[in-house]
Amino acid sequence: MLPDGPKGGQKAALVQQEVTALLESPSFARSKANRALLSYLAEEYLAGRGEEITEYAIAQDLLGRDDDFDPSTDPIVRVRMRRLREAISSYYDEHYPQAVRLEIPRGSYVLGLAEIAAPVAVEEVAAEDAQAAPQAPKPAQTATRGRVPSRRSRGFGGILLVGLALAAAAFLYGARVPPVSPTVETGAETGASTAPVPSYPRIAILPFGNFTGDAGKEDLGKAIQRQIAGDFGRFGRAEIHVLPSATDKRALAQVDYVLNGSILSFGREVDLAVELSVATTGEVLLQRRFVQDVEHGDVYAGLREISQQVSGTLAAQGGVMSEFDRVATAGPFRCVVLTDAFLNGLSPDRFREAYDCFQPLMTHLEEDPIAASSYGTLMLHAVPEFPFMDVAALSPEMQFSAEEVTRYAERLADRYPSSDVVYTLLGAVHNAEGDTDRAVRDLRHAIDMNPANPTSYGVLAYAYMAADLHEEAREAALDGIRISATPQPYLYLPILISGLVHKNARLVDMARKEYALQQEPSRDVVLLAAAAMIGDAAEVARLKAVVGVSADPLADLRGFVRREIGQGALIRYLEEAGVTVPQDPCLSSDSGNVNRELVCPR
Repeated sequence: MLPDGPKGGQKAALVQQEVTALLESPSFARSKANRALLSYLAEEYLAGRGEEITEYAIAQDLLGRDDDFDPSTDPIVRVRMRRLREAISSYYDEHYPQAVRLEIPRGSYVLGLAEIAAPVAVEEVAAEDAQAAPQAPKPAQTATRGRVPSRRSRGFGGILLVGLALAAAAFLYGARVPPVSPTVETGAETGASTAPVPSYPRIAILPFGNFTGDAGKEDLGKAIQRQIAGDFGRFGRAEIHVLPSATDKRALAQVDYVLNGSILSFGREVDLAVELSVATTGEVLLQRRFVQDVEHGDVYAGLREISQQVSGTLAAQGGVMSEFDRVATAGPFRCVVLTDAFLNGLSPDRFREAYDCFQPLMTHLEEDPIAASSYGTLMLHAVPEFPFMDVAALSPEMQFSAEEVTRYAERLADRYPSSDVVYTLLGAVHNAEGDTDRAVRDLRHAIDMNPANPTSYGVLAYAYMAADLHEEAREAALDGIRISATPQPYLYLPILISGLVHKNARLVDMARKEYALQQEPSRDVVLLAAAAMIGDAAEVARLKAVVGVSADPLADLRGFVRREIGQGALIRYLEEAGVTVPQDPCLSSDSGNVNRELVCPR
């Protein structure tokens, strides 16, 4: 932000210049609502009354609300402000680069200016990479990093995944944080290629047998084989071999696993029996029926749905492939599987195991978007500001700043714009930063690229939940559960909060049983609110003893359930259970604490 200080007049002129440019842009010309709100905020700011703007003032002066306007039941101002911030962000995305850009910090209605660093030429970045790579610290060393303060508060109230800073020196070109676009040594330069041989499992997919009793459907076996192979391949966690038949013994001898199946029905429903086995021993790892009802007679849409379920069950985080690492004792696939194991419980010991696995691969990690995204996930969970795990249990070299994680994810997305896992990581980063609009955009893009990945739906559900869009959060979580081999407990939090918000006891009762398996500090507080909502007196008594007395029972939840509607539902049922949620200190509505109609000063 540019300071007011002695150059306040210059800042006001720049604000007026940027406001004029925005109002004259085509996107603002098409939106009377955004034009009116921006004009109102600019007029108040330029008149010196910016700090006096409140949610009530906007509602009454601009939107025609009466004196009885209640922001806890009428979110119109927050909705309009969110749309305005999104429109401003979209404008600057289309008009980059700019020396400065107009911004309205979250939790405020005061116009401000953010200085934008000049873009670095591609040639300069390449030169920095080439100079930095030979001087990279050894894995056992700790790189010195400047920590740039985050734009938001450092408490849990602003998180679910990370913030953005362009500190080039902090982007660790070397052993700890891999560069995303370095020069890779070739055999001509070194006498032999230094790139590691990929060690992902090799899976042969065979044509499906036709057991429908309809000889006219014999060609479906090959069509289904190709459909599943294409959907499976999007995950990037395996080498896929499409074989003409099981009689190709030579080809089968060169793979690790075999996927085959049978078509049991292909009409009003698509019904497939699928089996995954070890190629060398025949040991069966998965036997499962997949049945999909066909809507509107579109049997091929049903086939796409069922193919996505098959590939997601096998290749997604928590799927069948997350449970085995017998293909290699080292290499990227083992590290990816170890990262999956860490995410299942967020254990510091499992973190260290996955982190250590990646260290020998750092030089060439950027050549593999799957492994690089898994490493970025580890980085994300090792930011001290974010209480996903006990970071204090990790050594200093295993910890990262929010700025490092954000820069890493942004660079990775620049290198792999067609990778869904990269965009899932990027969406998680933007959600942690508090920019839920960008997070939702990134995550929906990831789902468009790979509709079979339940992780993308899960992170999207959390972004919607952070934005107080609880119906959307519930549906995204349910989609993730539907295509998961073993649905992860974290998927049930958005469903549980949605049930509390909408007073749906059936939904709450279902979700609380699954969410009880989640390992995180906030679990028992959520379960206490759920028990109070459905009237489970015995569970309320048990959980009250577990939760105990806390200065702020929602402290560990404010990063996930950030806004008024979601936190208001939690507060209501916690108070019914006899747990006091503090009214003082008064937290801003951006942090989500709007206790019992308490009006927080701006």
